[in-house]
Amino acid sequence: MIRTSELLKRPPVSLPETATIREVATELAKNRVGLAVLTARDNPKRPVAVVSERDILRAVAQRLDLDGPAMPIANSPITVLDTDPVHVAAEKMRRHNIRHVVVVNKNGELVGVLSIRDLCFERAILLELATAEVPATP
Repeated sequence: MIRTSELLKRPPVSLPETATIREVATELAKNRVGLAVLTARDNPKRPVAVVSERDILRAVAQRLDLDGPAMPIANSPITVLDTDPVHVAAEKMRRHNIRHVVVVNKNGELVGVLSIRDLCFERAILLELATAEVPATP
């Protein structure tokens, strides 16, 4: 069984919850990733929100002040544990129609971010996803 932590390739892009839309966009572009995690002011290891490329694009389309706070365009993070099997991450992505999940440890601290791409390009992962026993969702 492949665990989510085994697929993490690099540290997550994270910024404090006080970051601006422009700061988030800059970090996404600089790191060439599609999701940034906003962390608690008092604990930079605790994820409180996420901002995706699509959130940034909507902000631009709505002509929001890019130097304004990112929290109003952010979403609640969908999380998985670092010890969860990869099919748990895949199922949450499918159920929530998202491309990224935030990986946390048992204490709820940020460990990384998994993207749909992380799940799609390894034969062993695809085989595990195809054969996983996943409970039916309503």
